[in-house]
Amino acid sequence: MSQAMGTPLSLVETTLRLPLPQLRAWLDGLVVGEPVAGENFNWVVFAFTIAARAREESSLEWAQIGVFVYESLARRHADEEEFSLRLSEMNLRAGMIAELGEREGDLVLDSEPLVAWVRRLTTLSLEEAARWVAMEDVRTIPTEKLRAMRRLKHALKILAHALPKTNVEQKHPELVPWLQFRTRLP
Repeated sequence: MSQAMGTPLSLVETTLRLPLPQLRAWLDGLVVGEPVAGENFNWVVFAFTIAARAREESSLEWAQIGVFVYESLARRHADEEEFSLRLSEMNLRAGMIAELGEREGDLVLDSEPLVAWVRRLTTLSLEEAARWVAMEDVRTIPTEKLRAMRRLKHALKILAHALPKTNVEQKHPELVPWLQFRTRLP
């Protein structure tokens, strides 16, 4: 029961109170994104809260759970929902890298998943993007091109947050022009 209202805690609230080892064991028996014990479970709120805790505590262990849940949810969705979940996942990764530094091969602290995500979102050439950006009226840009450039801008911003603690620019020099161009993207 919550102390303030005398009402029962939700399953999400109850789960978030578990110690880390118990939470890991609880997750091992579930399919992320599916109902839990026959009840709807707000997996997005769960992932968000885990990610916030990871950032607040600078905890790699909590971040691993957050990344796992976000990745699992993103694989179940397409288009806008998938992008939103990946954005949250990559934001968690970048924040942890910015704080703890890059570690190649680590589930959370390896920058390669960030780079791969940016590459997947790079669906037009830099030259084509520059032509679209040069247009005087953004309303004349086709919606799908505008959406692609906005998604890429968000991804580049997240990658840029982690850059000071990575070797991305040295390992992937092809991204440098995009990183320099990102502020011009709509």
